Order: sequence, then C-alpha cells, then structure tokens
Amino acid sequence: MQNQTERHPYLDAFIASLVPYQPRTAHADDPPVPHLLPLPAASPEAARLLELLLGADHDLREDHPRAGAVNLALAETRLHRLITRDGLTPALEAALAGIVLAKEEMATGRTARALAALAGSIRAIGAAAPARR
Repeated sequence: MQNQTERHPYLDAFIASLVPYQPRTAHADDPPVPHLLPLPAASPEAARLLELLLGADHDLREDHPRAGAVNLALAETRLHRLITRDGLTPALEAALAGIVLAKEEMATGRTARALAALAGSIRAIGAAAPARR
C-alpha cells in the first residue's frame, strides 16, 4: 500500500499476512495492482488509533502479550474519547467490539483469536469516515 509520497511497509506486510498463500501461476508476472486494499482517508485521531492497533498486532505476533495489552488499552481509551467527541458510528462500534473481544481472547491465552478480533478492529478503523469538524 503506497502512494506517490509514502511507503507503508508494515501495513503491506500486515495485509500480505491476511492473504492466503497461493502457488505460483501464470499470473504471477502480471503488473501489480496499484491499490489492492486502500485505506480511505481518516481523521488524525483515527490514524493515531490505527497506529495503536497495528502496534498491538505487531506485539502479539512477536509474542509480547503485555505490550500488546498496553497498546489495546490505549487504543480503547482513544476510541472512547473519539466516540465521546464524534458520536458512535457503526465503524467505531465495530472497532470497539473488536478491541473488547481481542482483550478477552488474550486473557484466555488464545492469541490467534485475539489477532482475528484485532484485525476486525483494524479494518473498521481503516474504513471509518473522516471525523466531523
């Protein structure tokens, strides 16, 4: 995922991890699609929230559950502040539900399920419309 001015290697790696492996085919040499899964423009608050969620994802994948839990708690707090300011939207509600579920799964030691719930939150925040001013 890149545009003319920025590269996002962590987001690229995260998105690639969501795509199942496929054996090499004749289409492997096709030119790349410019934006397979673009994230729409979001408010600065949503961008900071997305960074926290991606940090939690990274920590959990690297088996650092305590750091992941801290990032999830910070993301949940920031999300509550965003909801208080802008109101509850379906995307923000879905992100909050994903964070809560991820925290519950982490508490029971089910990292894979926590990552799946976290991925839902990341998708919801990425799809969130820009905040009202």
